[in-house]
Parts: sequence; C-alpha cells; structure tokens
Amino acid sequence: MAVQPKHYSENHWLLDRDPENALNAYLEQQSKAYSRVKNDFIKELLGDLDGKRFLDYGCGAGFFSVYAAHGGARVVLGVDALDTALSTAAFYARQEGVDRVCQFLRSSIFPQNLGLHKFDVILMKDVVEHVTDDLALLDAAREALIPGGILVISTQNRISLNYLFQGTYNRHVLRDKTWYGWDETHLRFYSPIGLNKRLKKAGFSAVAWRSVYLVPYKLPGLPRSPKKFLRLDALSHVDRLLGGIFPYNRLGWNVVVKAVTSSLVGQGEAQRLASIDDPSVSPAMFLNAP
Repeated sequence: MAVQPKHYSENHWLLDRDPENALNAYLEQQSKAYSRVKNDFIKELLGDLDGKRFLDYGCGAGFFSVYAAHGGARVVLGVDALDTALSTAAFYARQEGVDRVCQFLRSSIFPQNLGLHKFDVILMKDVVEHVTDDLALLDAAREALIPGGILVISTQNRISLNYLFQGTYNRHVLRDKTWYGWDETHLRFYSPIGLNKRLKKAGFSAVAWRSVYLVPYKLPGLPRSPKKFLRLDALSHVDRLLGGIFPYNRLGWNVVVKAVTSSLVGQGEAQRLASIDDPSVSPAMFLNAP
C-alpha cells in the first residue's frame, strides 16, 4: 500500500496565520536544549556559507534561511509546502533585516528546472521522514547541487535509547504502529545504516555524522506537577561531549548527516559551472520553479 502524507492538527503553530505569534512559538521551541544542540551541530556541518547558494528545503519558519543570510550566503531560497510557514519565515527575515537576500517559495515538491543555477549547499532539517518518496527527494537534491555540493539532513533515529523507551511503549505496549516519534506527521523511522544506504543510492557520500539526545532529558512530569515535562537540560552536555564521536554520533534520537556529491567533473562541466558564478545572480530566479 502506498505511503500517504499526514497533516498537522489545526492548533499547530505552523498553521497559525499570525506570523508574529507563530514566530514566537517557533523561537521558543528553538530555545530548548535539544534544539540548541541540534542546531549547533547543523551549523557546524553546513560550514562557511559566505558567498554560497543555499537552499533550505522544508524551511518552516526560516531559522536557517535567516542564519545563512547572516552568514553571507549570496542566494538563499527557503521552500515549504505551507503558506503559513512561509509567511512566518518572511516576517522573520524582515525582522532580521535580511529580506533582500532571502526568497521563499511555496511548493509541495522539490524545485525543478533550475538549469545552470544550482546550489552549493542544501539543508533538509527533519524533512525526509515526512515525504512519501524519500529516495526521489534525495535524487532531486543531488540534481540541484553542484558537483562536490553539500547536503545536510537530520532525522529521528530508531537505533537510540529514546526509541528503546518511547518506541517500545508506544509501538508495542500501546500497539500504536502509527507512532513515528515526536511529530504526528512523520511517516517512517531511519537507522543510520538504512539512511546511509539511501544516500549512496542517490549518489551521495556521507562524510560526517552527529547525534543529539543520546540520553533522554525531556521526561514526563512528576505526579501532581503543573509541568507536563521534567527537563534535565544539563544532560544535553552529553550530546556536546559525545555527539560527534563514533559510535555515539550514530546513536542519538536525532542524527545529523553531512553528505557530498561527486566532485569529479570534466573540464567542460567545470567551465559551465564557472559561468553561474555571475554576481548578478538573484534569488528571484528560482521563483519560476513549480
């Protein structure tokens, strides 16, 4: 049976039509220890973005689109399927004074017909587990990157301590086989081995791994406590200490992977790529993508 997409509930911040309210909710989420550590790892793997062409696919409220613009990226394109998310992202870019660099495109598919205007770096933060055909998405990302281009992806990991606890309880004790983690719209889990195989099949080589939430530190609240969760944020230091070291960098609840396309190009291809480094290139050129 074909995998069917899932949709967010009406009260999710992503569907809030007030961009200021949505942005506040989003930034509060990003301020949590788990998100801070994950975002720091993503920034590390993205590397220096100065002068680069950057695609933030599944950009949400635009956290990394804005980050790339502040980092000197020459072209920043944020793509998302939700117009409410894009409104929030555009609002955020205006607040940060980078709206002249950032462009946002509403699309439920990967941008097509890029022609010569390919990207140096693509980010897919917590995206692949949402799409019905993940291999097709990775193939499209490879086609949109220059040879030697960088793809950074993150996703939840079933080879983790948190999956052992939460996954066992939800999928086996409660027998909820539709449980795929913290987001109700997830369609699947990955293991590092399975994810690496998909990347290779799509023409990528994984060159760096990071892991977050090696030890669970967001726990159910105590009985009679007004707090829904008990957060032991000090345990996030375990992620910072071990999250970049093998084998721990493949054992967290969320894994972040840096992959590269082949850098072997012929002389003609190299000349063609050089022609797209024209400083007149504008993010607006991508807005013709479906």
